[in-house]
Amino acid sequence: MGKFLGLLLGLLLWESSLFAQSAQPATSSAAVSEAGAVLIANGWYLPRFEPKGTERDTTGALLVLFRQRRAVGWFYTIPFIVGMSLALPVSSTDSYGQTTVAEKAISPPLGTAILGGTVVGFIMHATMLNKAHLRAVDLAYAAGTPVPAKYRRRLNAAHFTEAAYIREALRQQMEWEQLQTQRTPR
Repeated sequence: MGKFLGLLLGLLLWESSLFAQSAQPATSSAAVSEAGAVLIANGWYLPRFEPKGTERDTTGALLVLFRQRRAVGWFYTIPFIVGMSLALPVSSTDSYGQTTVAEKAISPPLGTAILGGTVVGFIMHATMLNKAHLRAVDLAYAAGTPVPAKYRRRLNAAHFTEAAYIREALRQQMEWEQLQTQRTPR
């Protein structure tokens, strides 16, 4: 069981190093094409959007989709806890404060399978929805490549509505900041 926990810890450390690599600054060509991008929260940037007629804000909707889908990643803790409780012996405490540990786990093979599947699923979920991947999709979309079907299928009206809300809130905030800088202190 110790080897399994070591492997699990190694996988989690490897996965966190993937996130650290994806959080590296953009290259100079990406920085030039993202001129005007606005930082909204936790390092997520909203690229500039200049509507040409009635087109919708697909880059904003993609950002909303990525942020929402990443936020639900915490659901992976549920099967992780179930797998740990099946793979490891369970302890219990009685009303007198005496702790007893079960001699063996409930179902180590099943628990190990659930743990392995949870870790692999979380890594796939996190790598598919990282900031670098969103930046690449946005840059390709700006260059004229259509949004990949796996993301296009998931976009819905709520994503576009929230993107419009974010754009309007940012516009109002920038106007307010501009008014504040134009005022002369007394």
